[in-house]
Amino acid sequence: MMLQLKRLKISFFVLLLINTQSFGQVNPGARQIALSHSDIAFSEEVFSLFNNPAGLAYLINREVGLFYSPAPFGVKELSSGFGAYVEPTSIGSFSGGFMIYGFDLYKETKILFGFGRKITNTFSVGLSAVYRNISIINYGSKGNLSFNLGSSLILLEMVSIGASIENATNSTVGNEENQLPVVFNSGIGIKILNDFKTFMAIRKELNYDLSIMLGAEYNIFDFLQLRIGTATEPNTFSGGFGLKFNFLTAEYAVLSHPDLDLTHQFGLVIQLKNE
Repeated sequence: MMLQLKRLKISFFVLLLINTQSFGQVNPGARQIALSHSDIAFSEEVFSLFNNPAGLAYLINREVGLFYSPAPFGVKELSSGFGAYVEPTSIGSFSGGFMIYGFDLYKETKILFGFGRKITNTFSVGLSAVYRNISIINYGSKGNLSFNLGSSLILLEMVSIGASIENATNSTVGNEENQLPVVFNSGIGIKILNDFKTFMAIRKELNYDLSIMLGAEYNIFDFLQLRIGTATEPNTFSGGFGLKFNFLTAEYAVLSHPDLDLTHQFGLVIQLKNE
């Protein structure tokens, strides 16, 4: 019993630190984490469902995405898995996804449905509905519904800006206030060359300091992308790569934290051409 309580206390401490100060642990995928989530202005893949649903509008083909983090910060009890699918149509892109996070003492699951639509050729908006269920041993489980909003604007051929609000409805679980954060994200992306992009974003969670995120992505070959990123609050560094084989892209990311162990993450994106 004492061992179980000790595990619970340690895991809750790490969980609190992750949820309040490390965006990369609660939103996928491997590309985004390698860039320290600085790419909100160029969030144009299946995991846009979680990060900026407006990016879904720019997808032409169907995509399936899988993401797995086996031991965030070296804590295997906090492993997480994500999946997502996007279906582009003539009126916009529809998407669905899920998340499974935690271990036997604490578990969190999410189910998401999203939609992104172009308003003009250069401006898009998106919405994600998120059902979240939190289960704590000996305390039961509770769920809630929240909504994320996003927008994306192409200013010039090589410059884009994006913004999103997580938990725009300020939803809570039960009667406790502010235990699920409201987060504002905005950023800019610049294609310095066709094969080289740079990103800058800011993240502001209510009642916490502003976080600044920087990233860069270089297509060193047609099949290989190298990525690097950094963020403040806390001061983290990240990196990774993507390997593309025809319709399949395998991705890897590593994240360093000033007080915790390295985090290794893996992703897979499958592109299915529309008939």
